[in-house]
Amino acid sequence: MFISAKRLEREKRELLGASNRVTEAVLSCAEQGLLLIDAKGILQPQVSRATATLFRRKTFGEISFESLITPLVGVKTLAAARTFLAALLADAPPEAISNPLEHTDVRLPTADGTFEAAHYSFSFHRLEGPGPRLWLVRVSDITLRVQSARELDELRSQLALQAEILRSVLHAGPTRFAAFLQRTDASMKTINNVIKKPARAEDAFRAKLEETLEEVDRVRRDAAALKLGTIEAAARVFEDSLHELRSRNALSGSDFLPLAVKLDQLYGQFVSMRALTASAGPARAEAAQANAPRMTANGTQVIEAPKFTAERAAPRPVPGASRSAPAGSLENTLRALCEHVAQEHTKSVTLECQGLQLVPPEYQAAIKNVAIQLIRNAVMHGIEPVADRESARKPPQGSLRLEFKNLADGGFELLFEDDGRGLDPDQVRVVAIERGVITGEMAARLRDREAIKLIFKSGYSTLPNAPGEPAHGSGMSLVRRYVHETGGKIALASLQGHETRFKVSLPPLPSNAEALPEAAQAQSAH
Repeated sequence: MFISAKRLEREKRELLGASNRVTEAVLSCAEQGLLLIDAKGILQPQVSRATATLFRRKTFGEISFESLITPLVGVKTLAAARTFLAALLADAPPEAISNPLEHTDVRLPTADGTFEAAHYSFSFHRLEGPGPRLWLVRVSDITLRVQSARELDELRSQLALQAEILRSVLHAGPTRFAAFLQRTDASMKTINNVIKKPARAEDAFRAKLEETLEEVDRVRRDAAALKLGTIEAAARVFEDSLHELRSRNALSGSDFLPLAVKLDQLYGQFVSMRALTASAGPARAEAAQANAPRMTANGTQVIEAPKFTAERAAPRPVPGASRSAPAGSLENTLRALCEHVAQEHTKSVTLECQGLQLVPPEYQAAIKNVAIQLIRNAVMHGIEPVADRESARKPPQGSLRLEFKNLADGGFELLFEDDGRGLDPDQVRVVAIERGVITGEMAARLRDREAIKLIFKSGYSTLPNAPGEPAHGSGMSLVRRYVHETGGKIALASLQGHETRFKVSLPPLPSNAEALPEAAQAQSAH
């Protein structure tokens, strides 16, 4: 039986149509981004529906893969991706090339002209068979996985630090451990003061270096003696940087700037340890009572685990504050943070806290994270140096105020304000444009109260970036993320030259939604 050419052509078209329908069905249902590139790196027009969502664009045909990712990744990543693609399209052996896009940070454009940060994974697969050479590219959004991994790493670090503290106290005793905390706190303050000390001559720089080395070496040796590996490792990294500076033929003030990062890492570990230690220890009177021998009914002495309380300097009195914060409380931690950041930036600041003892357990992590970022941002950018405040006829000491309240509807409210320089809408626009957060055209259309909200956008920062390095600007965008993750909202108001205020509104908890406790009603009445 012979098949006519016309029939053969019709059957080929039917098979091709069926194949296209299957392909379209697969592309429309695939949860991953799927796209094809040819031997020249050009995208084919057919992509999965998820691809359009991931890249936030409608058309993909006749553009190169490099053009697709250029606005999304950093300079270093783009250069590495360009080299990888050249090797891939030249059919280099898979084991000979490394995929720099397997896990990468991306910046995605939004409808208002700003950008959001995310994490994508790209994988490449050569399609075998007749016809032109093609590669299938699969794109997955791994943002939640990356964030969860980072949070898990942070939790592991905290657990490891808690285990170190327990082992150290059992090994050395509470008195020796508390003495270590006191000495380390003094060393941290000494190092901070030495690094800030002005110097111009080579001898002065060398003297600063030796003073800092002496203190860091003391911290490292003390931590090693107590088997505190986390503190010892951070001190060793700092010490290695100092030794590298010591080996240089000449020193300048700019050589000491990177040390602030290493010091911050070391201090961060120490603050975490001190906070965990303080929260584990009772008040002095309770400690004395708890450490007293306890006898059972038959006269046997009960041996309990040691309890300890780190010695700490009494906080300076704050106007309007009617009580002192208990050791290990959130208020105590925030005061220590405020004091440290103020010292780093040579500023004088007081922090007044109210109602933090009312924060329910479900919101404690979010409130702590938000408060830390707001305080750091206010001290670094909001509060003026003493000389500037005096010129503006302000008190030399800047003022921060943090208040947590229960609301009548069962919800909660966190208020934060500073009496600093406030936000300049025009300056915010300029920085946002320079950072690529928003276009000049979009910035011009924003009203002032909308413009200042750009500080919440990922990538917005007034800190300088090194060429090719990841952009700063995660502090206030983190605040927004923390608030939104709880289902809350954040509002911002600022009076240039006078103050900046934040109001965080949190929804009622399930138990609060059913019936508002009398204590909450009494608090909200105030």
